[in-house]
Amino acid sequence: MEEIKQHCEKIIQILRSEYNTQLHYSGIIKKIYDVMLQIISCDNVNELPDIHWNSIVRCFVDDTMDYTSPIILELEKMQETCKRYEKL
Repeated sequence: MEEIKQHCEKIIQILRSEYNTQLHYSGIIKKIYDVMLQIISCDNVNELPDIHWNSIVRCFVDDTMDYTSPIILELEKMQETCKRYEKL
């Protein structure tokens, strides 16, 4: 669970530094931010929200047109980490 939270922290940091203004308005940036905060508050893997990672990445790219954002890499790492925990 700690690994998942580390990815969340990285995503939150990037969002705060590169997309701070968008965090105040509805949209995919705010949604990603809110989901990361929600995940950080979880105590165990069973509490994680059901997230469609590919859809979030697709919406992020569609909204920002930033195909090289480190957020995409972190979201993909989150997806892989969550899949590993599901198999346990």
